[in-house]
Amino acid sequence: MTAAPRILCIEDNAMNWRLVQRLLSQAGYEMHWAEDGLKGCDLALALKPALILLDINLPGLSGFEVATKLRQNASMDATLIVALTAKTMRSDRETALVTGCDGFIPKPIDPFLFVGQVEAYLGGRRDHLEQGREGAALRQFTQQVVEHLETQLKEAQEGNRKLLVAQAELEQRSQHLSRLLSLSKEIIPIVNDGDILFRVLGQLQEELHLDRLRAYRIHASGTYFEGLEKTPASFSEMPVLPTTHPLIEWIEGLPDGTVLTGNDLRQAAPWEQGIDLGLWSPRAQGMMLPLRSRSGDQHLWGFLAADRPDQPFLPFETELAALHAGILQVSLENASLIAHLADTSRALGTSYEGLEAAYEALKEAQRALGAQNQKTALGSLFMSMAQRLESPVGVLKQESAALSLFMDRPEVPAPEDRVECHRAMHEIHEAISQVDGLVRSLLRRAGQGEASAPEWIHLHELMDQELELLRAEGRLQESLPVETNFQAPRDLIFGVYSDFAELLGHLIGHALQGQPSRILLRTWGGNSHFRIEIEDDGGPIEAAQLDTAFEPFPDLRPDSTGPGRKPGKGLPNCGQLMKAYGGAVQILSSERGSLVRISLPMD
Repeated sequence: MTAAPRILCIEDNAMNWRLVQRLLSQAGYEMHWAEDGLKGCDLALALKPALILLDINLPGLSGFEVATKLRQNASMDATLIVALTAKTMRSDRETALVTGCDGFIPKPIDPFLFVGQVEAYLGGRRDHLEQGREGAALRQFTQQVVEHLETQLKEAQEGNRKLLVAQAELEQRSQHLSRLLSLSKEIIPIVNDGDILFRVLGQLQEELHLDRLRAYRIHASGTYFEGLEKTPASFSEMPVLPTTHPLIEWIEGLPDGTVLTGNDLRQAAPWEQGIDLGLWSPRAQGMMLPLRSRSGDQHLWGFLAADRPDQPFLPFETELAALHAGILQVSLENASLIAHLADTSRALGTSYEGLEAAYEALKEAQRALGAQNQKTALGSLFMSMAQRLESPVGVLKQESAALSLFMDRPEVPAPEDRVECHRAMHEIHEAISQVDGLVRSLLRRAGQGEASAPEWIHLHELMDQELELLRAEGRLQESLPVETNFQAPRDLIFGVYSDFAELLGHLIGHALQGQPSRILLRTWGGNSHFRIEIEDDGGPIEAAQLDTAFEPFPDLRPDSTGPGRKPGKGLPNCGQLMKAYGGAVQILSSERGSLVRISLPMD
């Protein structure tokens, strides 16, 4: 069985190609298509078709140029080239023949005759120039080539002109962005709001040649917007706008990322209100740039209003204005944060002086709480904690006095005195840390601290503090040794303080239920898990009790008749807490008591 003849159609009109394909495919030919002259040349050299149907009016290389190029390749000598063209003048037909075509079929093609025309050329038909017409046809082709080259030259020149314009715009943008980057670096150390506003808005006014520029931002009270107008030397105040002002409500309703300029702003309802407020001039080109809060609620943080005479704002200029506004917003927020951190640092610097006063206030609060019948138990706890605070406060007084002697010496301290100074400072820091931890734990227990809010917690510190509280409350006897062995490399976890305080309380309560002679509390683990083990020697627990130790409602289960001790009633709460934090808890019976193991994921 012989293969179907292969035909390549080089045609830029997809509708014409589909008609040719349908007619010739039904006639049994293998069809291929190229949509321009360059692709057609490459495909023709690769396929070596029996016939090429060539459109004359192609983008890029014309059909005449494609035919000339293919006829210069010896491998294409056996391929027929038939022009498909709407040009039916004699000169056009002659040009097709002189450039290497074997014939032509006029457009639009006749569906009833087309297959027969193709088969005629495949069967041996060839069209020829009349004798003596070669010169005229070559001159016609040369003229068409020159006209084509002139057109391409003009297109190249226009493309080059556009490239030069684009290059100039890119250079201008690069300069703008370089100055913006320098500005962002310069204002990093500035913490004064006025200086930040003057630097950023001044550069924006200069970059965009703004006639007037006004900036509004919401007041700390959240009830109104305060505004400033940029002047050559500084700022002048603008009238405040309440949050219920129609202009503010309109800006609040704009989609996120909107920047209005030109006719879009003129056609907006508040255009006249902006004129009355002095935000822009009636005949100027205006700009409105809303600024959203960077938090999740996306409420209106402020806005910039500007104008300039005559020249409309370009898209790049609105982008540049948005970048300046973003730098302004971030810089003001950072300055506010730095000021807050400075205030916090000063407050921490005075904390040492307030420790003794806090201790006295704590004792006074204990006496006041002790006078109230409903706070009797808490008053007892305050008294016990006040007694425990006497030791670290005494250390603070003693070491501070010793350190003051060295600090008062006019000469440089001797090496042994420096060692003593460092030792005294270490003792002071340890005492401050102990007092601070005990006071915070006590406030949480009294309901004054943020015990129910998630926070970063050092579990080792929490366990030390809660053990002190348990002893102060009398739940943990002073005579009962509790050995701690904290070996976990990481103990920082994000959670609710009261959850882990309750967890430790339940674990200690379980250990105390067996009346042990000692309790061992240890931690260990790796970078991804934190493990707690509490072991006691208060007697073993029978296997049946171990299986139900973490089931809820232990009081509803029938009492065990076995000889072993029962699990603590708080263990089911431990199981629920561990589910909330993605952890696990298990209980094991040891030789002389029990061991409860907690595993917590740290990430």
